[in-house]
Amino acid sequence: MIPRNMVFLLSVLLIMTSGCSTKRESLGSDNEIIVIASIEDQEDIRDVLEIIFSDTLYTPEPESFYKIKFVNPKGFKNLKRQTNLAVASIGDDLLNPGTRLVKNLLGKDRYEETIHGGEHFILTKNQFANGQLFMVLSGQSKEDIIQDVRGKAKWVKSRFNENFNRKQKKFLFDQMRRKDVEEKIMKKYQWSLKIPWGWEIIKENPDSNWIWLGREMPYQWVSVHWEEGLAAPDSLSAADFGWNFPQKFYRHIRYHPYQFKIQQTDFLHWTGWKITGIWESAEEAQGGPFISYIFFDGVTDRTYHLNLLIFYPGNDKSIFLRQLDLIAHSFHVRPD
Repeated sequence: MIPRNMVFLLSVLLIMTSGCSTKRESLGSDNEIIVIASIEDQEDIRDVLEIIFSDTLYTPEPESFYKIKFVNPKGFKNLKRQTNLAVASIGDDLLNPGTRLVKNLLGKDRYEETIHGGEHFILTKNQFANGQLFMVLSGQSKEDIIQDVRGKAKWVKSRFNENFNRKQKKFLFDQMRRKDVEEKIMKKYQWSLKIPWGWEIIKENPDSNWIWLGREMPYQWVSVHWEEGLAAPDSLSAADFGWNFPQKFYRHIRYHPYQFKIQQTDFLHWTGWKITGIWESAEEAQGGPFISYIFFDGVTDRTYHLNLLIFYPGNDKSIFLRQLDLIAHSFHVRPD
């Protein structure tokens, strides 16, 4: 159930067509937010949005999970179908093209409420296209908008993450999958996960209970290792379990102490540990971000370790690491 103080976020901004089925699908990258605002407002609006979209991936260079791109209000008509779209303005000067656009979209009465009332942030779904999230930010000052946004930031970001996951799952899993490989793994090892088309088993070592799966360009790798019984009962043993893993199995790969972090997490229906950080090759100038999940499953009486690596030098990596995370979260064991 949506909290009562969030109900306004679902309000419809414009007169919408009867049903989403008449609309076309949204366009653009799922990790980009296109912001329509005048040049003089862009710096302040960026400060507002960074309160919501503050997550950073270290690759080792810092990389935002969502890319904020500003466009002049003249470009609104050509960008109406973007997956993540915002229109923003500060102040009530109608010589500001962003302010004029916000007023035209909201209508005079609703616009006046955003300027003189307490509601400076509005979010709606499927406004101009199916699968779209559309935001309006409007207030007399940056501080007014920030005050309205701050208490809703976590909830708003979760809506964007849900939309990202839904669209990426469709891209990864709804068309063609390596179901032959999925079934082979389940039959042999009593666990499996969804494997996108184009992925292969890179290495399989039954004696060590380890399988390495992946694809090339960008290099995306998921490997699964398991041990009988409870092998990581606390954070210290889980950190040690994770830290020693890459050199034991990949041989030439090791973790760097920079940004190495472990925290307790809920992975699907298991309680376990999440480790994040940077990997590097001991043989070549290679490296990138990684995620590991370590958890115990009572059905199979095993401790599982899912390790996610990406290598894509000179390019943005966050969207590809988030794809790996979705693949990892398709993990399941045989019910019996």
